[in-house]
Amino acid sequence: MDALLDTTSVKIPAKPEYVGVARLITAAFAGFLGFDSEAVEDIKIAVSEACTNAILQLHKDSLDGNQEVELGAYRQDDELVIDVKYIAKDTGAAAKPLAPSPDRDLGMDLLTSIMDKVEMIKVRDHEVILRLVKQIP
Repeated sequence: MDALLDTTSVKIPAKPEYVGVARLITAAFAGFLGFDSEAVEDIKIAVSEACTNAILQLHKDSLDGNQEVELGAYRQDDELVIDVKYIAKDTGAAAKPLAPSPDRDLGMDLLTSIMDKVEMIKVRDHEVILRLVKQIP
């Protein structure tokens, strides 16, 4: 499984119709790591939620339709790590503990219930990573 030590990454247009591509790539990667079908389905749901959150944030910040969401999946020790990265104009709002919003709270609640660890990381001035971590079986 040495090949799975490398990061698998893809950039998708920040459009809802491309979320399925992110789901499929992550599902394949999780399957190679030995997750069962139920866990793979959970991971696909988490990736959908994370990508949708990123897309909503991007469209809230700008009307420019050329934004992208970058998805990276890699193995770190005995964990699957999935990074959903995007450039946001207002990283302060994105990186803060989530403001009261029923939709956003529900999405983060879903992510934290499915994944073992969920982090919102501000990398640079405008770059945000939503990191999802799941223990490899």
